Amino acid sequence: MLKDELLKTLEEESPEPISGQRLAERFQVSRNAVWKAVNRLKEEGHEIISDPARGYALSAASDVLYEEGIRSYIRTEPGIRIIVFRETDSTNNEAKRRLGTGDQENILLVADHQTKGRGRMGHSFYSPAGTGIYMTLSMELGKPLLKPERITLAAAVAVVRVFSPYLEEKPQLKWVNDIFYKGKKVAGILSEGISDLETGMIHHVIVGIGMNVLPVKFPAELADIAGSFGLTKPHRNELAGRITEELLTLYADLSDDAFLSEYLACSMHPDRVMKELGITES
Repeated sequence: MLKDELLKTLEEESPEPISGQRLAERFQVSRNAVWKAVNRLKEEGHEIISDPARGYALSAASDVLYEEGIRSYIRTEPGIRIIVFRETDSTNNEAKRRLGTGDQENILLVADHQTKGRGRMGHSFYSPAGTGIYMTLSMELGKPLLKPERITLAAAVAVVRVFSPYLEEKPQLKWVNDIFYKGKKVAGILSEGISDLETGMIHHVIVGIGMNVLPVKFPAELADIAGSFGLTKPHRNELAGRITEELLTLYADLSDDAFLSEYLACSMHPDRVMKELGITES
C-alpha cells in the first residue's frame, strides 16, 4: 500500500524532509494521493511534520510499531504472518491461545504494551507502552529438537547481534535468559516448547523476547536492577524485523554449534555455560 511504502521511505530518510513532489514521482502517484496517505499515517499515530516549503519528515519522536514496517526487514520468510497489538496481556499467552485453537502456522506477535508481561519462574516483565519491543515468534521447527536450552541461547545471540552495533559496549548474557547492559537487566527471554510425548523432543517453539529499547522511567522497586538500551534509533520496527530475521536463520539449524561461541563471548559466567552445555576446553 502507498502509505506503507511512504512510511518506510520517511523512516529511512528521517529526520530529513522529502518534498511531496519527489514522493509523488517516486511512487508514480499524484501529490494529492501522497497528502492523503500522510494524513492516514497521522491518524494511525505516526508523527509526521508537514512543511509547505520543504515537504514531509518523520519526527524523531515517532516510533509506532506496525506490520509492514517490521516485515520489510525480514528476508528469510517474507510471508510470515505478523500481528501487532497496541496492547495485550502477554504475547506468549496469545501465541499459546492460538496454538490451542489449532493454529499451527508460523507467526510473529508484537506488542507495544503488555499488561501481564511474563518472565521465567512466574516472574513478571515490566512492559510499558511506547518504549520497548515485546515479541513472540511461534514456529514449527524443521526438525525435532533434543536440546531445548538452545532455543533461548539462540534468541539471546540474535538480540546481541542486532543491538551491538548501536551500543557503547556489548551486552552481557546471564544464564540462561537475561540480557544485561551497563550492569542492569534490559531484556529477558521466555522460551516454551511443544514436545512429542513419544520421543520427548520439541517440534514447535514459542520464543518470547521482552526488550527495553528507548529510555524508560522504572518504578522505584525496579530502578536499581532494570535498565534499557537507551536507543532512539534505529526505530523499533527495524529492530524487531532484524531480530526476527536472525531468529529464523538460527532456528533453521539449531544443531549447528557456531552460535554457541557468540553466546560464550558475551556470557557473564562462561564457566557455568560450558558446564551446562557439556563443553570442554580444547
